[in-house]
Amino acid sequence: MTNPNARGQAAGQTRDTLRRELRSGFRRAVGLTALGTVVPGAGLTRTRSRKAGWTILVLAVLALGVGAYYVLRTGATNAALTIVSRPTLLQVLAILFVVGGILWCGSIILTAVQSRPARLDSTRTRLLAAFTTLMVFLVAGSSFKFAEYATITKTTVAQVFGTTPIKPGVGAQVAEGDDPWADQARVNILLLGSDAGADRIGIRTDSMILASIDTKSGRTALISMPRNLLNAPLSPESPLLARYPSGHFGQPNRTCSQGPGQCMLTNLYVEAETYAKSHPGSYPTGEEPGRTEIRGAVQEITGLKVDQMVVIDLKGFSQLIDAMGGLDINVKLSGYGTKLTIGGAHDASGRLYGVKGYFEPGRQHLDGWHSLWYARTRAADSDTYRQMRQRCVVQAIVNQVNPASMVTKYPEIASILKNNIYTDIPGQNLPAFVDLVERVQKSKINSVALTQAQGVQSGDPDYDLIRKLVQKGIAPPKATPKPSKTSTPTTSTTSEADAYETC
Repeated sequence: MTNPNARGQAAGQTRDTLRRELRSGFRRAVGLTALGTVVPGAGLTRTRSRKAGWTILVLAVLALGVGAYYVLRTGATNAALTIVSRPTLLQVLAILFVVGGILWCGSIILTAVQSRPARLDSTRTRLLAAFTTLMVFLVAGSSFKFAEYATITKTTVAQVFGTTPIKPGVGAQVAEGDDPWADQARVNILLLGSDAGADRIGIRTDSMILASIDTKSGRTALISMPRNLLNAPLSPESPLLARYPSGHFGQPNRTCSQGPGQCMLTNLYVEAETYAKSHPGSYPTGEEPGRTEIRGAVQEITGLKVDQMVVIDLKGFSQLIDAMGGLDINVKLSGYGTKLTIGGAHDASGRLYGVKGYFEPGRQHLDGWHSLWYARTRAADSDTYRQMRQRCVVQAIVNQVNPASMVTKYPEIASILKNNIYTDIPGQNLPAFVDLVERVQKSKINSVALTQAQGVQSGDPDYDLIRKLVQKGIAPPKATPKPSKTSTPTTSTTSEADAYETC
């Protein structure tokens, strides 16, 4: 006769064994699901669908290995930029991220289903389902975010960067091999800040800076063009020569479409646009007259070939600095020792009006709006000092930009680029220009002042003198001999304006 107590003990042991098996099975299912989330297909290799799991795992390892090899061989920055500069490859990557994400999510769900114990209670079943759903959302969100970034990048590169120079022979010459600048000793990039909106780039070019870069050392000279420069020489190919046969904007009688006395360099852009509208066909199809004329004039003024051009409107400039997180700038008093105004202008009687505020002097962190006004303000002194502040702001941007932090705001930056910036730098040359920026950051940036203190009179410029000043400014520094014990100190010839410019 069977002992009832023995039967009860056996049943209890069976229930305990079942509970332990269910707990163990639940933990195994959660673990394999988590493993399949971290390593695609890895969890599935421990189920009856192991062949599918191994296939997904091998594909993932191969893709990771190829990517890692390419990054190690070319460097992370160059690898990223090589991909960025190829829109077709970006489109393929976007598709692969979507397809790969779907397969990955499917493998996670299949792992959870096949590793789930058959008699799992409803509570643990719901917990496993919730955990699996969370893992799927993590993978799906990441995959589709990468696909979104790839699509945004493709659109941005297509809109902002060209694929070829404007004309044959125009543009920086990027070489194949380890040194992309082996064939070009100096690159000159014209930076234009316009007062226009996103739909009408550059009605007035309030800021014109030519960055002349020694490609070997990275040593850079920032040459500011005075905005009120008169008699600007035109390019020999300029269609405006039909109106100004003297070869100078506004000559012979200092009249132009903006009115008498308004034929300043800052107005050349709109002059070309106005002329093109009244003379259809005067400029080649697809060519922007304003950009063409400014490029040609700056080349004639400085004696340097402009290799590339970047145009940014004021709104975009402010937004880009905000995306950087602001700028650390040593804010100074005006050239005359007073506080710099935010906004403001002088009426015919010399009275100051329209001031929005004042800058406090000292080193401080400025947002985009204040950085823009620091570069633009001139009501408290003059255009000469404003040029110096603009060069200091450009120098701060170059020195403080952090590509790693900019990546975290990539969609925002892409939108700013698309809506507010134009450049003729070809997309395929982006890796070479990033390499050039890194060389600039490691070297010295100096300024070339075209001011009254240097003998440059904006109302009656001596362009031969300007070209001599430019050549002096871009020349490599001479080796300074060590002073002997008997030598006498020399007197500094630095002008008050030059001393003001120390950023």
